[in-house]
Amino acid sequence: MYLRTTQRKNKDGSIVQYYQLAHNERHPVTGKPVARIIHNFGRADRLERDHLVRLCRSIARVCGLLLQGPDGHRAMLPLPETDSDQDVSPVPLGASPH
Repeated sequence: MYLRTTQRKNKDGSIVQYYQLAHNERHPVTGKPVARIIHNFGRADRLERDHLVRLCRSIARVCGLLLQGPDGHRAMLPLPETDSDQDVSPVPLGASPH
């Protein structure tokens, strides 16, 4: 799954972006990957950033990750109990943990 950004051009020439939660699946006949939209977050300019941050925190909590904001400070979220040999390191928002 990934956060997909699409855009369209208005008659006045302005560009509007949209955010969607998507998942790629193979088309049963052609075998080509096709994006399946799981959730449409709506227009980027009207999106509540806090809703995406809350989703990031929820995913990070389940995965045992510690998020780090763009200012370098760690996000305030409790981490689940982990085994002592499991490595839990900060991951900057928008970066891959691996």
